[in-house]
Amino acid sequence: MAADGPGRLLCVGGPPGSGKTTVGALVARAAGVALVDLDSVTTPLLEAVAAADGLPVDLDSPRFAALREARYACLAAVVADCVRSGVDVVAVAPFTREAADGSWSAWGAAAGATSVTTCWLHVPADLLATRVRARGLARDLAKAGAPVPAATVAPASVDLLVDAAGAGPDDLVARVLAGWSARP
Repeated sequence: MAADGPGRLLCVGGPPGSGKTTVGALVARAAGVALVDLDSVTTPLLEAVAAADGLPVDLDSPRFAALREARYACLAAVVADCVRSGVDVVAVAPFTREAADGSWSAWGAAAGATSVTTCWLHVPADLLATRVRARGLARDLAKAGAPVPAATVAPASVDLLVDAAGAGPDDLVARVLAGWSARP
């Protein structure tokens, strides 16, 4: 929803299979705000580069891991465009490095958001592995059979730590919206 000044930012992060995209989209819809997803912003380009080189899109391979900073710069640019125009944004990305070092609030502030709320979706490693196998995305195929890392975050670096295992989408959305609304 457009505001008089810059918009607010909710960053939804978590490991692959934690439900970031689903939860982020549902929260954005319920709040009537923009959704900016790292995968939507950058995956088509990564797939084109991979196809040109005859490679699978494996974000953990050295070639694609080297593009991490550029991917997050694309996400930040789109988020910044939205918040500068007064639109509140739900940004979805793993944010694993940013959550681990506590820099994702600074990342959001640098994009110009009036406030940044960080939300981490926690799911046990065995459930993550099941979800990743079930979704069958091309970017996951290169990791077939590999264990899904259980990313952990120090609670001090997260505004909303949400246990996303076993909770229904409506419950998750309600918890995230309540936490985001409660933030200044």
